[in-house]
Amino acid sequence: MKILMNFSDWCFTPERKKQNTYGGIGYYRTIKVSEQIKNHEVKVVGKEIINYGDTLESQWDTVFKEHDVFWTSYFCDDKVGAAIIYHAKKHGKKFIVDIDDNYLDVPESNLLYDRFKKTKRDRAMLSTILSFADAITVSTEPLKERIAAHIKSVHGMTKPIYVIPNMNDIKDWEFTKAETDPDKIVIGYTGSNSHQDDLQMCLPAIARLMKKYPQLYLEMIGSVGKDKIKETFGYAGFDNSGLERIKLLPATPTFKEYPQYLAEQKWDIGICPLVDTAFTRSKSHIKWLEYSAVKIPTVASRVYPYFMQLKGRKTIIDGKTGLLARNNEWEAKLEKLILDKELRKTLADNAYNQIKDTWQYSSGDISETVDKMLDL
Repeated sequence: MKILMNFSDWCFTPERKKQNTYGGIGYYRTIKVSEQIKNHEVKVVGKEIINYGDTLESQWDTVFKEHDVFWTSYFCDDKVGAAIIYHAKKHGKKFIVDIDDNYLDVPESNLLYDRFKKTKRDRAMLSTILSFADAITVSTEPLKERIAAHIKSVHGMTKPIYVIPNMNDIKDWEFTKAETDPDKIVIGYTGSNSHQDDLQMCLPAIARLMKKYPQLYLEMIGSVGKDKIKETFGYAGFDNSGLERIKLLPATPTFKEYPQYLAEQKWDIGICPLVDTAFTRSKSHIKWLEYSAVKIPTVASRVYPYFMQLKGRKTIIDGKTGLLARNNEWEAKLEKLILDKELRKTLADNAYNQIKDTWQYSSGDISETVDKMLDL
């Protein structure tokens, strides 16, 4: 079969538009997945999707004349959705939607809440588009269960849903890790600015530790906008000395720069905080994979993506490939690593070896999953 895969996040930032390249969603859900498909002809496009025709009708008519399958990230555009669904059915071809987050249970603190709360148009359109897809691909088992339950409840149907986990390709991360500063211990965090609840859970513990250890610093990539600085740090208990030891770093313009950028950070500890909700339980363990790929030891919340197996593969093994913290354990778990340099190195080395041995895209069953999905 001829498969056309589309990384739709090329349009999310001016730099991605200019370079016609992808962010994290495109990398994990399209680029790396496409490389594993063995038994079908695969073409990957970003901005080039608009070159298939001058109108929506001609564009999607051409797409489905030339390809047997169109596979794309989730979207909520009703006109595009109608054109895709119509022309897929017209030509007897398949339309597959990938979704890697639980947009049905977005918390109020998340920037996407107003788009996807009940009664909102984008929520209704996403639900409708998923109901018309021939199949859906997701990143975790809880996300599969949540979407299946929603489609059954709202649309009265059962939809084929396939789990394709987010994994790692170690060759994309082969950069020398920056030497840490012997006079500092740096806790690092990387993430979008939609994690306010998660950060508020662990920041008070970090504030207390920064009062106790003057050599302790906190650095964050892309996770706190200028308009959220007071809200993020103002109520967590940081004193002036602590605030002076916080550094907010910019995110990379595209994903291609990110692995080297992360390796260049002089971080002693990486954190993965997640509050335990229906929304977060559908997330994957990407942060742990990324920290581990550049040998940064991890402290993570003891929430689904970080301590449960996925397709027989273990995630964080507490005390061996990272530390797992319940809500009231963050201070103790972080302090354990602050005081034990050898433990930091052991956890980092063990985690690197674990992801290299068991979490590589090349050792997954993606091609077999795709074969099964296309033989609906």
